[in-house]
Amino acid sequence: MSEIYFIRHGQASFGTDDYDRLSAVGVRQAKILACHLAQTGKIFDAVYCGEMERQQKTAEEFLNHYGKNGLAVPRPQIDENFNEYDSLSVWDALIPEMTSEMPSLAGELEKVPGDPKAFQRIFSQVMNRWTKGDYKASTIPRWDDFIRRVARGLENVTTRHGAKKRLAVFTSGGPISVAVRSALGLSDRMTLEISWQLMNASITRIKYNRRGIMLAGFNDVTHLELEGDSRLLTYR
Repeated sequence: MSEIYFIRHGQASFGTDDYDRLSAVGVRQAKILACHLAQTGKIFDAVYCGEMERQQKTAEEFLNHYGKNGLAVPRPQIDENFNEYDSLSVWDALIPEMTSEMPSLAGELEKVPGDPKAFQRIFSQVMNRWTKGDYKASTIPRWDDFIRRVARGLENVTTRHGAKKRLAVFTSGGPISVAVRSALGLSDRMTLEISWQLMNASITRIKYNRRGIMLAGFNDVTHLELEGDSRLLTYR
């Protein structure tokens, strides 16, 4: 069987003008991840990442570490299918609709972004509405289109590489949850729930052969836990 290591990017810069950058913690997480993969003898036959800076910078730390230590590593292939969904566009489109229906939501919004728990409560409501298609906005990407896009990327990767291959895909929580969905047959709601559990710089493993794909490991952050620093254990 072949195996894909789906790696979530390191912590991004939540609450800043440019979210799509690794924070100082995110860079540290990416370096620890790279060292862990090298120390455990993981050699990859192909490396993929999405187009986003946080995804590519996480992959860059991996590539740099392998290169400095004389370990073989293939040139990364950029695949837009592994981009995260545009949550900002969804948020901007649905929040006005939701606050007009639920005026009390305005009070919760005043706590964002300083209160991560308040943000997650609202974000969960927004995303659940998005996946159900329960909104008037017509200019935002659709959940079903996102699912199809990631599934296409997964199919392309699994058909391109033969048996007994190990691949790495540096991506985000949304695409990883869709890969898990494909392996386990999850509902839309459970796919969202899975995405919110994925930690920064975590490893989720999918095995595949001609008969299909299956989940081999989920959301592993042992490499971060071994550092003994709780600040490394982040979700966004």
